[in-house]
Amino acid sequence: MSQKTIEKDYLTMGDVVLDDKTILVRVDFNSPMDDNGNILDDRKIKSHLPTLRSLEHSRVVLMSHQGRPGDMDYTTLEAHAKLATELLGQEVTYEDDIFSSCARNAIKSLAQGEILLLENTRFNAEEITNLTLEEQAKSQMVKKLYPLFDLFINDAFSVSHRSQCSVVGFTEVLPSVAGILMDKEITGLDKALKCHEHPAIFVLGGAKANDSIKAISNILKRGGADKILTTGVVATVFMMAMGIYVGEVNRKFIEDEKYIDQISIASRLLKEYSGKIVVPEDVALNNGGERQEVKVDKIKVDLPIADIGRETIENYSQYLKEAKLCVFHGPTGIFELDKFRLGTDELLKAATQASYSVAGGGHTLDAIDQLGLESKFSHVSMGGGASITYLSGEALPGITALKNYASRSSKG
Repeated sequence: MSQKTIEKDYLTMGDVVLDDKTILVRVDFNSPMDDNGNILDDRKIKSHLPTLRSLEHSRVVLMSHQGRPGDMDYTTLEAHAKLATELLGQEVTYEDDIFSSCARNAIKSLAQGEILLLENTRFNAEEITNLTLEEQAKSQMVKKLYPLFDLFINDAFSVSHRSQCSVVGFTEVLPSVAGILMDKEITGLDKALKCHEHPAIFVLGGAKANDSIKAISNILKRGGADKILTTGVVATVFMMAMGIYVGEVNRKFIEDEKYIDQISIASRLLKEYSGKIVVPEDVALNNGGERQEVKVDKIKVDLPIADIGRETIENYSQYLKEAKLCVFHGPTGIFELDKFRLGTDELLKAATQASYSVAGGGHTLDAIDQLGLESKFSHVSMGGGASITYLSGEALPGITALKNYASRSSKG
């Protein structure tokens, strides 16, 4: 057993023979797309290239999803195969099915060094269920495909918080290891999760308030943060929990997004963890496209909150610069608008000065890219929801499945 395996409770690609094997790889090629089916951001596909390049002597089959049923970007993976071909400099063949006889024959006919991308896994009804690992292993997708493979590689950290067929089903019936990207994510995030140095500061913002508030609860419960600095919609919920008048337009937004029930949870957290959760002192309102800054207890006009204010930026930045650990997830406001990106930009710059800095979430990565700060962060996670779930201390089904396999194989 390699030194790497001894240090980790899951197996990696360095622990198995890859050459001349038929290997199933779960990747995450899910990308923003325009109305014409063009991929607008190649970052997700690029992130898997190190894993794919390490499989040049294998027969490789890729599984991914794109969008959700009902969404505009719920479509085939034909464009993804073309883009992967360009980025990899090697043909990635597209198969417009998942486990039909055509798909299985295409897999059987692969030659060493060839790569095949199967159709959007979410076209299969089994994929969008949320069953246990054992139940997923009994799905038709797994039953039809697993006999064709020697190995399963999960390289899709960003979907490993979902107990779905293509993520966890194959680990029950095939030798299973983490891909290079998966291993990099776990290693980078573990340093933050297991950090015992203080102060540990989390900046949680963005629009998905329910996910962030659940994470705040978990992080504080396990004693993982000295301070949680709230921004974005998350901050609006906490302000409302404190009885601060945020204006009718912001209250209605919280209601429309179905976050009203989060207010009582935020209120309980503020009482239970007094002094740990920090709320902005001032905000920037969007007044016809212009930035209008106001103290939070002086919001009189009914305008949408679009960023944190300068005083808050200064105070939050000081926390981050002095942090031993900083975790940044979600922009502070509508950073896509130039007048309202100040908070996001300044706090990201401050975050890079922490001893160990982690950033995650799609919009956060966009902002980091635009600022050219990626190399200044200790770890930038592609994970989005998966990264914040992981950092909150919650087990991710996809990683649990890999650890279960490693445990079984060590006993065998």
